[in-house]
Amino acid sequence: MTDTRDTCSKCGGKSILKGDIGLRNIKTMDLVVVVRQDHGIEKNVPLQPSVCGRCGFVELFVKDPTHLRISTQDKPINPDFKQRPLLESDF
Repeated sequence: MTDTRDTCSKCGGKSILKGDIGLRNIKTMDLVVVVRQDHGIEKNVPLQPSVCGRCGFVELFVKDPTHLRISTQDKPINPDFKQRPLLESDF
């Protein structure tokens, strides 16, 4: 995907549709999100689409990927979370 988000990465045209375009679940109308689960902490960020008006190609991106980083202030969603033991298959 290009840095400016004005150019389609498939056809190269400067025809990305402007405006508020979002992704929603058709049944619940919930936003489609990227979910990261690590160390018992769950973080999510909505996906943003970029749609080309010429070829119809759709790219998905996250506006703020730094929100997915786990920090020391984050609390586990399950307070009884225990890190699973290391297994031979982990190596």
